[in-house]
Amino acid sequence: MPIDKTEKKRKRASDRHERPSKKAAAELQGLPPLAASVVEDKSELAPVIATTPGLLDSKVRNFTPYTKARRGKHSAVARNPGIVSSEMLLQSSEHEKIDFVGREGGDDTDSYLKHYVAVVDPEHKTWQIVEARRVTLRGAIRTTKADDDSDEEQTMRAQRTNLTNTFGTKASRKAVQSMAENAQLSNAPTGTLDATGAALLSSLPKDESSGRAKQLDVQAEVQAAKPLPKADLTASHPKDVYSLETVVPGGTSILRQVTGTEEWEEQVSNGVGVTTGSRFVANRVEAVVRSGNKEMLQILRLIQILLEFSRSLKGGRSAGGPGSKKLPQRDDLRRILSTTSGVVSKDEDAESSTELLPDAVIEAIRRRFAPNGGFVTKHDVTLLHTTACALSLHIPPQPAKDGGSSSLGGNAPNELATDPADLRDDLRVDSATIQQYFRELGCRIDRPREAEFSKWNIKGGRAEAMARRIARLRVPVEFPRVSRGGKA
Repeated sequence: MPIDKTEKKRKRASDRHERPSKKAAAELQGLPPLAASVVEDKSELAPVIATTPGLLDSKVRNFTPYTKARRGKHSAVARNPGIVSSEMLLQSSEHEKIDFVGREGGDDTDSYLKHYVAVVDPEHKTWQIVEARRVTLRGAIRTTKADDDSDEEQTMRAQRTNLTNTFGTKASRKAVQSMAENAQLSNAPTGTLDATGAALLSSLPKDESSGRAKQLDVQAEVQAAKPLPKADLTASHPKDVYSLETVVPGGTSILRQVTGTEEWEEQVSNGVGVTTGSRFVANRVEAVVRSGNKEMLQILRLIQILLEFSRSLKGGRSAGGPGSKKLPQRDDLRRILSTTSGVVSKDEDAESSTELLPDAVIEAIRRRFAPNGGFVTKHDVTLLHTTACALSLHIPPQPAKDGGSSSLGGNAPNELATDPADLRDDLRVDSATIQQYFRELGCRIDRPREAEFSKWNIKGGRAEAMARRIARLRVPVEFPRVSRGGKA
């Protein structure tokens, strides 16, 4: 049934809102015409506009300003250089429990805006505008330290337990854990020990806090057990890390007795190519002879002797176990090591013309690398190879560059460097093995730098340099770290 319009309910006058539908115009304060001007301020201590989202603190606070340089490049067109180049932070700790910190750049869009402060002077009828910083002010509850009464003084046993759990070995941590469990089961205080516990505790290290020192001791023990020449870790220059007195079998007195260097000098002076069975020696002998460094030439000759000694070893069954090799007969070994060309002639006249090595040199080599007599163990073979690698560091890449007694020869003053590729071929090992030899000696393996292309005779540019590796020895020497092994 349709509803009559006269029967519709109408709101009472009291139910209607008393608020008018239109706002009343605010009364403007009459101000005289003002002369506006922009203050050109280049100082970083500009006015600050602070916004306080989420803060209700009506008390006036004193803030300490801090400034720092902004990161990155910012456009300084029509901007205050001080605001553009620096960033301001405000900090206040006047509140009892809250620290207030104000930072710039709270919003990403804020970096594209400029903020200004206007100062009106009705007396002089001026209106000055100056660029300001915008800072977002936030509060954070101040963290307080725990009361001293709540921190009970740890006993000596508790301190040792913490140190053992932090720095101790797996066995010592297990022992401490077992002692704590036994103390709980027996309802005894954790710090008490019976006779068995005291004996177990006495077997633990005295100072578990010396974990770093213990690791260094383990590193030294492992390094000493490796088939490597002895290194002087107190040396101040790389050439003294593997000194000739230590690396050369028998010392420098044996080095001076090495023969065959006069033959090389004569061949180079006559313009005759030096023939040798070692690629490392053949690529360096002429430059070493022209440098005039007698000691360096003797080192090169000793490297060739060690390489010939390595080639003379024969595989097969021997008393040395797996990987061991047999030595040739004493007379055959003398002929092999005495030749400078790497070829042993069967002609008696040619043999008689060859200057044989002194017995002292051969015996010194046998004592160093074949202490067991007629065979060389796998450990001693590796020692032979690493000794040749250590001696190669004393042959610089450009021996004739400095001349005379200089040992730099193109090397940097703080390093010894060599290219292991030639020794890799002479020792008949792969690249990974020869690089591992030099790493065990404390060398760093890297690519030659662009400034070193001429020094290492790199003519193929970066493509060739990417395939080359250089062994560099510097102080302090860093050996490969001892592996802790997998998880149990």
